[in-house]
Amino acid sequence: AVRKVPTRSASLVNVETGGVEIDRNVFGPPDIDPSELTYTKQIGGGCFGSVYEGTCRGMTVAIKKLFKQEMNDKHLAEFKREVELCSRLNHPNVLLFMGACTVPGEMAIVTELCHRGNLETLLHHEKAQLSLYKRMEMAKETAVGMAWLHGADPQIIHRDLKPSNLLVDRHGQIKVCDFGLSAIKPANESLQYKETIPGTPLWMPPEVMMGRKVTEKADVYSYGIVLWEIVTQQIPFPDMKSFPKFRQMVCLNNVRPPLTPIELQSIKDLLNECWHKNPEARPSFTKIVEKIENIMIECAIKDEEGREFWRENLHGKEYAPFDEFLPLFLNSMDLPMPSTIQLDCFKLLAVTEYKDDIMQPFDAIRIADFGKLLENFGPIEHVIKRNGKKDKTVTLFDRIQQTCKQPWFHGDISTQKAQTLLQVHGPGYFLVRLSSSKSGCFTISRVTRAKSISHHRIDYRGAQTFVTHSTKNKKEIIKGENVSLRSFITSLKDDMHLINACPGSQFRVLFKTAVATASNDDDGYGLGEGEFINEDDI
Repeated sequence: AVRKVPTRSASLVNVETGGVEIDRNVFGPPDIDPSELTYTKQIGGGCFGSVYEGTCRGMTVAIKKLFKQEMNDKHLAEFKREVELCSRLNHPNVLLFMGACTVPGEMAIVTELCHRGNLETLLHHEKAQLSLYKRMEMAKETAVGMAWLHGADPQIIHRDLKPSNLLVDRHGQIKVCDFGLSAIKPANESLQYKETIPGTPLWMPPEVMMGRKVTEKADVYSYGIVLWEIVTQQIPFPDMKSFPKFRQMVCLNNVRPPLTPIELQSIKDLLNECWHKNPEARPSFTKIVEKIENIMIECAIKDEEGREFWRENLHGKEYAPFDEFLPLFLNSMDLPMPSTIQLDCFKLLAVTEYKDDIMQPFDAIRIADFGKLLENFGPIEHVIKRNGKKDKTVTLFDRIQQTCKQPWFHGDISTQKAQTLLQVHGPGYFLVRLSSSKSGCFTISRVTRAKSISHHRIDYRGAQTFVTHSTKNKKEIIKGENVSLRSFITSLKDDMHLINACPGSQFRVLFKTAVATASNDDDGYGLGEGEFINEDDI
């Protein structure tokens, strides 16, 4: 018989061949020796231990050094069981467990390191730029991770789901973590805790606070409070001071965080389902994921036709290759094929190049960028009634071309970029760009008579309606109805001292012919007719 030598990881070394044979029935997580751990700096902590950034076997990791270091045989066995369970949870939205040190005095758990910290900190960070769509993407990833835990065998109930237990990696992806209060139960059984109440009160479901039976639906309630915090970026129950009073409010009076700050009815409906007082009425995380995918479309695309198009053709996708998107879009909307220059403008405004070190790069359009494009240049199709003339149909592509053709339009550039372009010019120079602070708006950046650079937002309210404030009288609102952006900018030239279009627009190379053939009635504002579509038609 071939002699096999056991190793500390439940594998056997074949002495003759030197190969490792793994017994998968007993194979567990790596048992890490204390000498393999290097603690660099403390990055967090909780009721179970302090968390450090460190290294293990040449890799940067997170190390959770447990407060409780002395364990009897029973507790040590329970700890090892939890360790083995965690090692099986291999999912992109569940924190990757890498191993554990079980030496008394050096007890620690080693996991992947999430460089952006936890979601609680990120949600309330003043420099974080998290759109509602991005936040809902994080909410979806949380639900996906929880669905994985609930689908495990044995099933895992987190029991302490809250934003601080949701870590964020360098790519902004959510990782569910910290199962210190998790309960493991056989399928179709419930757990009941009578003496202790685990979890954190603000996110704690009523049945837990009242000592009643607990199922996986307890996590769904906690998720509802987490979702409310993700959407509103506010702290739930800020006036909660007394736990007995809080318990009465939540359990007996059915008080929940207010829904007034939330605009989308679909989000309100989902919250009411998640934090329903009856656990059985709460949806599963699998159902929650389905609902959030629809909500994400609503968050990204405000235009109803645009929403319906994405829902029917690209549901569940964050982006689509442009070569796939274009024919789907044209066929669904019954639009003619755009001209080459219209497509080039469209791409500059909304298409991103996806590339990596393996596959050839390709052009793609993201759902969020498609939504922003429709907010700035929608509707997709618009029929203009003209007295004594045939009605004219103007498409999204027509409107994009007409705007991009203006020498003062610079597209989606930052405030800093606009200031860099304008700082070498004198008073009267200006440019128009997409607002960097609010979608569906434009910004006029200009050099004032005092030689300072000023920025003014223009609200686009659809159906060819633009609104802004006068620079001469702050209380005066200037409104243009049934006009193009070009016409509205023309109407502002005296109020805002707009004389010369700032050079440097990325769209200029596309319109060399148009610039060369501009008509003689160009008044020096870069607003002459040239080959533009008639401003009364747009």
